[in-house]
Amino acid sequence: MKNKKFLKSLIIPAAVILITALPGYCAPTVSIKQAAIKFLLAMGGVALSSIIIFAGLSIYNKFFVEHKSISFNKEDSLSTPDNVDDAVNFFIRKNKLR
Repeated sequence: MKNKKFLKSLIIPAAVILITALPGYCAPTVSIKQAAIKFLLAMGGVALSSIIIFAGLSIYNKFFVEHKSISFNKEDSLSTPDNVDDAVNFFIRKNKLR
């Protein structure tokens, strides 16, 4: 009994897949040259739009984004301490325990 229900539940999705897939096989054939030209045109459009976006963002950053000068302080470095004392001092300084 369970096997019949299982088979019936598989028949409907399989029929839908076959009905929708069959028209795809009847499509006219396209030569490889035409497909390659379409592909290259699409990739050219992608490259062109990437260049335009890059140029636009570069111009935006140059004129509209405020550049802050950040001075590097050796004490703010996250490098590995050389010994235990440096590690403890770093922990105290970062957690403001003084």
